[in-house]
Order: sequence, then C-alpha cells, then structure tokens
Amino acid sequence: MKNLAKKIISYDIWNISGNFGRVITDDLFCITDTYEIKAEYVKDENGVYHYAGRFKNISAENIVLNCLKARFHLGGGEFEVYTQYNGWQNENIGKWQELNTEISVSAKSMRTAHGAAPFMAVRNKQTGRGIVFHLLADYAWSMQARVVPKNGEIAKVQVEIGVNSENFLKEVGRGECIKTPEIIFYEFKNRIDLDCRKLHSYCLKNYKRKQMPVVYNTWLCRFDKINYENVENQIEKAAEIGAEYFVVDAGWFGSGTDWWNCRGDWTENKNGAFCGHMSDISQKVRECGMKFGLWFEIESASAGAKILNTHKDCFIQSDEKFFLDFSKKKAREYIFGVLKENIDKYNIEYIKFDFNQDTDYDTAHMSYMEYYSGYREVITRIKNEYPNVYLENCASGGMRADLRNSCDFDSFWLSDNQSPYEGMRIFKEGIKRLPPQCIEKWAALCTVKEFLPVYENNEKEKILSSDDAVWDRTVGVHQSYLKGFLSGGPMGISCDLNCLSDNLLKQLALHTENFKKERDFWENAVCGILTDSDKMLVLEYSAYNKIKIIVYTYKIMQDSVCVYPNIDASAVYLINGGEVQGCDIAENGLHVRLSGNYRCEFLDIERK
Repeated sequence: MKNLAKKIISYDIWNISGNFGRVITDDLFCITDTYEIKAEYVKDENGVYHYAGRFKNISAENIVLNCLKARFHLGGGEFEVYTQYNGWQNENIGKWQELNTEISVSAKSMRTAHGAAPFMAVRNKQTGRGIVFHLLADYAWSMQARVVPKNGEIAKVQVEIGVNSENFLKEVGRGECIKTPEIIFYEFKNRIDLDCRKLHSYCLKNYKRKQMPVVYNTWLCRFDKINYENVENQIEKAAEIGAEYFVVDAGWFGSGTDWWNCRGDWTENKNGAFCGHMSDISQKVRECGMKFGLWFEIESASAGAKILNTHKDCFIQSDEKFFLDFSKKKAREYIFGVLKENIDKYNIEYIKFDFNQDTDYDTAHMSYMEYYSGYREVITRIKNEYPNVYLENCASGGMRADLRNSCDFDSFWLSDNQSPYEGMRIFKEGIKRLPPQCIEKWAALCTVKEFLPVYENNEKEKILSSDDAVWDRTVGVHQSYLKGFLSGGPMGISCDLNCLSDNLLKQLALHTENFKKERDFWENAVCGILTDSDKMLVLEYSAYNKIKIIVYTYKIMQDSVCVYPNIDASAVYLINGGEVQGCDIAENGLHVRLSGNYRCEFLDIERK
C-alpha cells in the first residue's frame, strides 16, 4: 500500500491584498502519475462561490490519504480572523483575533459543531475586505489561517480547509474517486454581519425546507418527568395558542423512570411515562388539529440498554458510551426499521433528533467520514419515504447546527439555554453562518400573578422566562421583547401552559396568528445586522419589496435611534401610511422612538 501524504490543493484561488476578486474562473485540474484532482466552481448573482471537487486514484495500487484539504492563497497584508466557539448553553460565541502566526479551529468528534463552528472569516484590515469560508463538513474537520514566509521579509496568508488529519487514513482503491472538501465562500465588506444576506439568499435558493412551524415541546414543562395527565393537560391549550405540532420529548421510552440509561431502547415505556397509552396522546393531538411529534437519540445507546444484548454488533463502544455504527449496513437497516415502526404506529409527523454524547477517536481512522455517510443515508431515506415528516436537529443544543446539516434538516434547536436575551445573542451570531429560517426560537415562560405594581405602572402580573437550561434562574421579559425574540425563525413554546395567565396566553395566540399571516415573508427573508452594541441590537429582514426592522434595546440612555436600512435611494417607500423618498432615507435615516430598556420596537417599510 502506498502512502500519499499530500494536501489536495486549489492554487491561488483568491487574492485580497488590495485587488480583491482575482479569481481563477476556469475549473482547476491537477494530474500526476498517481492521482488527478478536479475542482469545480459555481458562482451565483451575489458572488457566492460553491466549490466541489473530486480526487481520483489513477495509479495501479491502492493509496492512503492522510490529508484532504483545499488551500486558498490570500496574499500579503494585515489580517484578522473571526471564528465561533460552540459549547453547551454557550453556542456561537464569536470573536475576531489578530492573525500574527496561525489561527486554527477544528472539531474532532462526531458532532460537527462541538467546540467550534465549521466556518471562518478572514479580513484584510488594510483593504477592509475579507472572505467568509463555510465548510459543509461530513467528517471531523479543521480550518487554519496562517502567515507563511516567502522571500526574505515577505510573507503571505493562506487558508487550509478540510478533513481533520489527526486521525485520518483514507484508503483509496485503484480507479476510486472521493469528494474533496465542499466549501461555500464569498467576499464581505461588513465586519459586523459578514454580509450574511448573501449566504441567506444562497440557502433560500438551494436548500429547500418545509414550512416554518409553530411547535409545542414538552421538555421545559416537566423535563423527563412526563405522564399521561400532565401531557394531556397541555394539548388543548397548545392548540388554542396556535401550535401546529405537539412534540413529546425525552422520557417516553425504555423502562422505569431513568430515560438516560434507556437510550437505544426505542419502544414505549409500559411501566412509566404514558404506561402504554402514547397512541391516545397522539390521537388527542390530532383531534385538536395538531400534528404529533416524538424525540429520538438514534445515534446513542446507554450501557444498560436492552438493545446491546441483541444488537451489540451494531454499535461502537468508546469507554462506557455506545454509538450506533452507521458505517455498517446492518446497523442502518436496524435503526431505519425502528424509526419506521414508531412513525407508523404513532402517526408521527415531526421528529426531534437529539445527540447528547460524543467521542473524538474514530477507530476506523476515517475522521468519521464513513459514519456520516451512513448517517446521511438513513436521514435521506426517512425524508424520501416520509416526505411530510418535519425533521428537527438537536445535539445538546447547537452541537450539530451547521450548514451541512441544514441541507438535511428543516430546523435546529437553538440552544438548551432558554434565556430570551442570551437566545438573541446566539441567534444574531448564528445568522452569520446559517439562514434565519432554520434557527428556532423557544419561549419557556411562566406568569407571576398578583405581582406588586411596578412604579408608575398598573401591571398586576409579571412574565418570567427560564434564564438557563433547567429553570435554575429566571428573568423578567417584556411582552414586546418576547414578540421580537419569537420573530424571524420557527417559533417554539416549551413550558407548563397552565402556569400562564389568560392575558399571556392571548398574547401568544395573537403572536402566532400574526406569525402565520406573515409566514411567507419570514420564510423568504434575508437578514442583516444594522447595529450590534452592548446597548442595542438592530436586525433588518427583507423579502419581496418589504423590510422589517426590529430594534432590541438593553441598557440604553436614549429615547430614539436612527437606523439606515438597505434601500434603493431612487425608489419611494411607504412607512406608517406615508410616502418617503428613498434618497431622504439614505441621507437622513429613519428615527425610531424607544420605549425603555429590554424592549423591542418594530418598523415596517414597503417599496411603492
């Protein structure tokens, strides 16, 4: 067997050292006596490039790759790099760093956004321009931006993106082809939001997903302490406030009361939870006009799961953790059969796929490439055989929220952190690398009744939200901020609806009604960040000839804010029933009155 320890390189694709946009538009082709590489580019009207290629073994022997990456040359200059950390309750923590020697970001594990998100922005501080790279990762991955010395005191910057080489030895047979890294990249000039509208437009055109829903989920109501009575008590109220799906989360399967130790046994618990009456729950959900959904963690099994006694050869063991081995056809057939049986039995039309454990050593030395190939096969088969089933992706929150998974799943669970304030931070950082249509917003609320009146205010109740993942902390939230938080993406509610006042239930029902009326706009809108500071966040959504601006205030010291939306200066716009010239907006901006701290203000603009 021959070892080929070389990088699969795309030469001199970009140069942004003052002359941004010099790009090799012809397809790249490289051939040696051993291999050939073909790289192809597709560019859309917004300048978004999609890179896809293949590596082919043309030798007479099998060869082994231990590196599979694309290389981008950016030229010389002063550069900074933006990356995001991704951890439990701390998703999408973004930061710019000065590029002095090398900045590396990677994920080693089965969860492709665990520890870091698979994207990177590199900006030339001298020109004010940069490139955003999005890796569509089907494996453990890595990205590096480094300063490389050339001649004497001359140095240039290059970026390498692809498979994580730490545990990668891919055998390629004679005549065999494999894919090289699939990457989306484009120029940006806006340092605040990385020109994310370009990505949103690309995703809207290329990644079709189901209608954005309103969902009720049982998790933040009683967590895994579910029973027939407390779940049944939520169904009618969920329907009354406009929920379209009713999803039962973890705790419905296995035996006993400890769901964590029953993962892998995806049959209904006959001695706990609904005690064999989940079909009755599903039926009542449908009778109330909603669709029934269920939670699964198909990739995991606990050491005590009964399935390990009968199908242990379908699993990979890492320490005391077990993972379904998607590289094996037998395992794929088994888990598809389990899903099919449950979908048919309970008339499931929504599946929440979770993944709460991880490992970072692939015993096959493939950086989980074969694992993901099999995993995608199962998900694709579900989508093909059950095209009406809505698929939600969750992995301890956002540990699988990435662009590749957005191709297969309809939306992502935002985070286990249910704070509306931290949730807005996670969301606004998330739209830099994902379309807003796939980032869910969840309301985990309760009402404090007979609340002492606020000074100069006659309100007699207070809306509280969970301020973390488990209700250890709570925080007050104003109705306007709640409305703003629940705008822009799929809308979810997860709490005890019987703990909400009639007034709050009416407000939620009104919001879901308006959400459905405007759903076509939200489903087709691109989003950008107009302002992002410690005191204020301003988001702009645009679709068709309409613009919606939402102003989120924090600790402000002003009574108004001037915003400059992205408009056509030669057009005329309708604002609050009056006509405004686009040139006036471009020159003077629009002044939005602010009503206080931790509030939201809304402004609708329509092109005449």
